[in-house]
Amino acid sequence: MKAFMEPEGVALIGISRKTGPGSFNLMENMIRFGFQGRIYPVNPNMSEILGRKAYPTIREIKEPVDLAVISTPRETTLGILSDCVAAGVRAAIVVNQGFADADDVGRALQKEMTAIAKRDGMRILGPNTLGVINNYTGFTTSFMPITKEEVPIGLICQSGIFFVGAREFSRNIGKGIDIGNGCDIGFYEALKYLGEDPQIRIVAIHMEGLNQGRKFLRLAERIVEEKPVVIHKTGSSERGAAAAVSHSGSMAGNYQVTRAALKQAGVIVLNEDGQMAHAVKTLLHLPLMKGDRVAVITFSGAAGIMITDALDRYGLRLASLSPKTTETVSRLSPGWMPLGNPLDIWPAVMLNGPDKAYAMALRAVLKDPHVDGVICVAIGPKVPDYAFLDVSDALKEVTGELPDKPVTAWLYGPNPDDIGKRFESTGRVMVYPTLEAASWALSILRGRHKILMK
Repeated sequence: MKAFMEPEGVALIGISRKTGPGSFNLMENMIRFGFQGRIYPVNPNMSEILGRKAYPTIREIKEPVDLAVISTPRETTLGILSDCVAAGVRAAIVVNQGFADADDVGRALQKEMTAIAKRDGMRILGPNTLGVINNYTGFTTSFMPITKEEVPIGLICQSGIFFVGAREFSRNIGKGIDIGNGCDIGFYEALKYLGEDPQIRIVAIHMEGLNQGRKFLRLAERIVEEKPVVIHKTGSSERGAAAAVSHSGSMAGNYQVTRAALKQAGVIVLNEDGQMAHAVKTLLHLPLMKGDRVAVITFSGAAGIMITDALDRYGLRLASLSPKTTETVSRLSPGWMPLGNPLDIWPAVMLNGPDKAYAMALRAVLKDPHVDGVICVAIGPKVPDYAFLDVSDALKEVTGELPDKPVTAWLYGPNPDDIGKRFESTGRVMVYPTLEAASWALSILRGRHKILMK
């Protein structure tokens, strides 16, 4: 995979002569992205593209080429791959569509593409792919604009939407591999590369079908001992499975059997769209949860009850707070207020103000030896008019000085997004859109700890 992720010389076959906005010119995008290696445009109708010499075929390039990126009509692809083999190129990305994702002709072409890979020792990524992203070296084969940011997140997918829409799916990408139809390189090779990469701490995967089942599962079982692997497996319905075949030519297989096998291997398998971003930020920023006991600090008694139900669904439970913890909070509360877990501190807020009450309560539960993790419920007020209800500064002060226990939060009110960013700027508190999600986040930290303790 190194030739795909860290090439020194790249041939762009079928590169467009058009440049500028709306041209989707891959070479222009690569240069803008920061690639410092050698680029060889291949287009028989041009002598020069963007100031660089263009070649009629890859055979005419007399310098070493590590990787060929092919963006030509499907009927020309096999001949071009044969030219690449003859020119000594051992890695290719086939961008274009119309293979196993299309008709019988396309399926036959892809089958022959796989035969070339096996017979001639060429590794092929795709077809039907945006290729790869490596933000650490400034390399991409995506003709679509991609956000550039060095983060320790590796993404494996079967659709370019997860490259372009990374912030909605995995938040960010450090390195990404779009296997597309997976005629040769599949999930196994991609996971092996990212799983063994010291720059990557979390591997996030979008999976339609798994064609290397046993081999992949054995590898995943080994990789999860070093870093978490999170999978969003689609194709749960018959129509979804059929759509997977149409989109990437993947055989979706039995959804429930695949999920069960992935879970048994230690993979975090997601239940719905939108969970991936939550899982990634949770695993990236929060410490693992050593036990199943959760303390809840809330402005709302009703929210505390809802969290109790959610914790039960995820195999967690409310912690029995120590007498010292309840005594500490009782100093700020009216004498009539019964204190337990969930810890309703609204009466203490009314007497002492949000910052003081929240800081004392959070400090007390984090110090409590009977507590393994915390869920905070707070208000997301409009600022500056109601800034006094924002407790983010109190959280920042407390979480920076206390033991490594995960803290998740749910905010309600008119301005949860802006206040949520303030919470997360602490680097120690992550905010979630629902109480259910805040509880689930703690459960994956608990599950991860169990895997490492085996």
